[in-house]
Amino acid sequence: MTTPDQLFLAKKAAKKAARRDKVEEVGDLNITSLMDIVSIIVIYLLKSYATDPVIIMPTAGQKIPLSHADAPITDGVPVYISSRAITFNNKKLVTLDDDGNVDPAALKGHLIGPLFDAMAEEADKAKAMKAAQGEEPWNGRLILVGDQRLKFSTLVNVMFTAGRAEFTEFAFCVIQTGG
Repeated sequence: MTTPDQLFLAKKAAKKAARRDKVEEVGDLNITSLMDIVSIIVIYLLKSYATDPVIIMPTAGQKIPLSHADAPITDGVPVYISSRAITFNNKKLVTLDDDGNVDPAALKGHLIGPLFDAMAEEADKAKAMKAAQGEEPWNGRLILVGDQRLKFSTLVNVMFTAGRAEFTEFAFCVIQTGG
């Protein structure tokens, strides 16, 4: 009578003999797929970590002021104030006259009507999105991208309008110079 150990060893020997008679399979590694995956991961990481939170694209003819400031730009909603117009959300909302003053038809006190409407709508959307995501409250940060020839009175009007639309933090866009 055979014991279980002897039976196990006999089966093991039979399998070993069967493997000896087979031709060994050659395993090829397809490195193309692996390189595709690695490339996609590298590109994703570069896009994620190498970009600024805000991309500033000055309007045609706009000259952004120079500064020695070294603070990085923070996330916010840009408003472009050139010597000819005020642009918000890629829409030219208000035109400025040859002296750089806001069109009197759009101005009531210091409030710029069309700009206020667009900013209030954007503020409402941003607050609703933050509330839906359950994130921290909306910070109301505005990035002022002004022309270096911008009149102070026009800047005051834009800032007053933004404040009325619940934008409470302001950052000024400048081009950093060496020094």
